[in-house]
Amino acid sequence: MSKITPLFTLLLSISAVVQAVPAPAPQASGPEHHGHHGHHGGHGHGSWPPYSSRPGVPGGKPSSVPLPSATPTVSLLRSTSSAEPNAATFAASAIITASPDASDASNASCTFSGSNGAASASKSKKSCSTIVLSDVAVPSGTTLDLTDLEDGTAVIFEGTTSFGYEEWEGPLVSVSGTGIKVSGASGHVIDGDGSRWWDGKGSNGGTTKPKFFYAHDLTSSTITGLNLKNSPVQVFSVDGSTDLTLDSITIDDSDGDSQGGHNTDAFDVGESTGIIISGATVYNQDDCLAINSGKNITFTGGSCSGGHGLSIGSVGGRDDNTVSDVTISNSKISNSQNGVRIKTVYDATGSVSGVTYKDITLSNITKYGIVIEQDYENGSPTGKPTTGVPITDLTLDGITGDVASDATNIYILCGDGSCSDWTWNEVSVTGGSTSDECKNIPSGASC
Repeated sequence: MSKITPLFTLLLSISAVVQAVPAPAPQASGPEHHGHHGHHGGHGHGSWPPYSSRPGVPGGKPSSVPLPSATPTVSLLRSTSSAEPNAATFAASAIITASPDASDASNASCTFSGSNGAASASKSKKSCSTIVLSDVAVPSGTTLDLTDLEDGTAVIFEGTTSFGYEEWEGPLVSVSGTGIKVSGASGHVIDGDGSRWWDGKGSNGGTTKPKFFYAHDLTSSTITGLNLKNSPVQVFSVDGSTDLTLDSITIDDSDGDSQGGHNTDAFDVGESTGIIISGATVYNQDDCLAINSGKNITFTGGSCSGGHGLSIGSVGGRDDNTVSDVTISNSKISNSQNGVRIKTVYDATGSVSGVTYKDITLSNITKYGIVIEQDYENGSPTGKPTTGVPITDLTLDGITGDVASDATNIYILCGDGSCSDWTWNEVSVTGGSTSDECKNIPSGASC
């Protein structure tokens, strides 16, 4: 060992890490880190106001190799030769796990678990290229803060992620960064245990309820295969994101049907570009999809049950009130209040253009199969359409299915001249009544 020790000491002192390998789970140290709470107060049905700032990240490059808060792992690989190892052998075989500086990505895989897992993950996130969250119990009033991750970081949820109870606005989880890959391991669940907050009022009053999952300021990123259960109120807020794909996500808030779940929107999208939501399975009590602003947005291959349908809007009354180039396709809506839905806010301004609904199947819709209205106010439409948010270049192609006998097949309420250039093809909604209250129906559509 007399020859080994100096060489090993030399390896620890040099500023270049030979190779990083998975480290043991960091232990919690220092005060608990509370996540950034965001600025999304509840405005009812699918309306979260725009997101603003993010916590800063300290810069600067250390003068020497910084070690992680946990004890570094040093693995010495045994030489197959009988000869005494030389310096070259140790240079190649000493594997040191160390956290990088702010400008370098780490190769470390870090696992966090238990009641200290959220604080430890938030503290150490810059040092991990892969973050594994295994049975993390997030303390009450705390965000699982995965914002400002290093580029290319992978986040994996394992086991059950749970949250303590507190009346606050949330979010329970927040993720941001570039090239981020969020996924769920087999059998995992992110359980909001929303019944502790549910009171039938959602974000319109009563108990203050935390939003579930902020997918804000994500660029060229993916969220894949997550299972989320019993959100206290709105589930995904997609805001300020670009080129984000959410694929094969299951949201099960079905317990809220009998326990007072309300405003449990599955996907609220605002101020975002290039969003793809594919293969979603949703059981909830509000919009399956609500696009409040943004462009180049696709929702496809979804199954929505129990909620308020696939919606554009409500549009109007925010900082950004423009929706354009949206395709909603190959999806099923069942046991819901509405099927296809576009709602613009009464006496507001903005625009909805280039929206296509294609190959949408409806079953057991209890209120409206297709509803397009320019008189929307939260919970109480006025019945008097306004023209400030025109709906143009709208295509409905292959919208078929049935509604309940006491429901309305199609309802269109447009302002004078504010709905135009609509194309309807193979639209057949049956089973309910025909509305005699439609107004200003554009050419090509029918009520």
